[in-house]
Amino acid sequence: KQWYQRRVAITAGISGFTGSAGTAIITKEKALMWTDGRYFLQAQNQMDENWNLMKAFMPGTPTEEVWLSENLFPPNKVGIDPKTCSVSKFKILSKKLDSVGLELVPVKENLIDLVWENAPKFPSADVFRHPMEFAGKDSLEKLDEVRKKMEKSLCGSFVVSALDDIAWLYNLRGNDVTYNPVFYSFAIITKDSSTLYIDDNKISKDIKEYLDGINTSIKPYDKVYDDVQQLSGRILLPLSTNAAISEAIPIKNRAVLMSPIQELKAIKNEKELEGMVACHVRDGAALTEYFHWLSTQVHKPDVVIDEVDGADKAQYFRSKEDKFVDLSFDTISSSGPNGAIIHYKPEKGSCLSIDKDDIYLCDSGAQYKDGTTDVTRTLHLSEPNAKQIDRFTRVLQGHINLAMAVFPPGTKGTCIDCLARLPLWNVGLNYQHGTGHGVGSFLNVHEGPCRISGGSRMSKHEMGLQKGMILSNEPGFYEKGEFGIRIESLVEVIETDIGPDDGKYLGFRTITMAPIERKLVDVAMLTDEQLIWLNNYHAEVRDKLKKHFEEKRKKYRLRLCVDTTA
Repeated sequence: KQWYQRRVAITAGISGFTGSAGTAIITKEKALMWTDGRYFLQAQNQMDENWNLMKAFMPGTPTEEVWLSENLFPPNKVGIDPKTCSVSKFKILSKKLDSVGLELVPVKENLIDLVWENAPKFPSADVFRHPMEFAGKDSLEKLDEVRKKMEKSLCGSFVVSALDDIAWLYNLRGNDVTYNPVFYSFAIITKDSSTLYIDDNKISKDIKEYLDGINTSIKPYDKVYDDVQQLSGRILLPLSTNAAISEAIPIKNRAVLMSPIQELKAIKNEKELEGMVACHVRDGAALTEYFHWLSTQVHKPDVVIDEVDGADKAQYFRSKEDKFVDLSFDTISSSGPNGAIIHYKPEKGSCLSIDKDDIYLCDSGAQYKDGTTDVTRTLHLSEPNAKQIDRFTRVLQGHINLAMAVFPPGTKGTCIDCLARLPLWNVGLNYQHGTGHGVGSFLNVHEGPCRISGGSRMSKHEMGLQKGMILSNEPGFYEKGEFGIRIESLVEVIETDIGPDDGKYLGFRTITMAPIERKLVDVAMLTDEQLIWLNNYHAEVRDKLKKHFEEKRKKYRLRLCVDTTA
């Protein structure tokens, strides 16, 4: 969502808060920032005393539109940059403000841009092909599938604005957004035409010829705002469309729906699944090497390794693996109390040294030509205490509960989220983030419309789980000022041999191949089924990593593989 990327940059520029989820409201007297539980501690640390943190989704915290309606009075107006707001959020804001006599006013020029010195320039990286050996389906076939869904929705035109949707549709990738191989663009699809709106300096002669070959014309990026006004009939606008586009189209012509590309993209084809499985073996091998290096070096006299050093070393090991392109997000390398900051990013000069006598949480991932990874492992570099073992084991129980789940096709992730939380709930504990998100194939590490999250965040637009989807399984626990624990693996939705006569139920296959810290596990707390799952998982990790290391002729790593999983 390019409106989303733009908003992240603007909120960081005005507040200092760099989290990926934030909405700022500024009045003459106050400045407020809404963000969710992943970023509470980070926002508190990054914002100064001029800002008020609004803890979204928590009891007692009003939504943005409710706060505005209760704190402003007519004839006050609320300005908004429509290019940084989705059509769905704009509708919610407008309806609530209108009910109390307040007017929502789209502004043509963002006021923050007027005072933002050294604002980042619009990126201009080249676009490149994502070949069939990894994409698994050509763009003409994808366009045909999209047009069939348009016809089903009675829409003659479709305005595409989500960057990963566009990249997937045209089998193209870019470098405009850090860690996400996408490029700034729009697209308009009709029954008989396809137009890509993109700056010409991003497109090489080869890419122009490729697009011409799939009957796709090229127009300047900003021309989309003029062209949408020329469309007629029923126009499909995904929920992520920015309000500037939607407001340029008559209300009677707008069909605001889930993006049909999101639905198609979420279910991976055979080539994409093959690549995702393969890249996770290489990624797991690199991560295992990193943890071995860390656990060895941190105990050496006079050796100091800080959190940034750790993140850099993890990237180094990944970079040596075949088909590596980049990281998939900033590595969360966190020691002790920093682990309790859910989306912590270490900075040189202010980060902690990795404590050899404490818990270490590492949430990391990479972009490979054949897939995208996202994995979290929590280690203890010495001897854990009873509290740490108890909390880790409960998180592990939740992780295994979800990994072993069996459910009918179409079940929404919100319906099984409780399986991961139950061991913590049983002793009055919880975690303030979702349990799982969709993951792209050499695309965005966070991908909709499938997810596994608490019922309070259930959405009517959430897509039910289907065979071929890839999601994360990542329960956690966070003790402020002490430590953080998270265990995250990616899982593939597969068909089981369980179910009624008219269809098979679904389950998960864990594709992340990285050992889980055994010294933090209280085996006595595990059920027989959970212990069997853990042992079987480690046997699979051992088998696949041994094979990988044998092919690479890395003998000492073979011993490491056995040591961490036996």
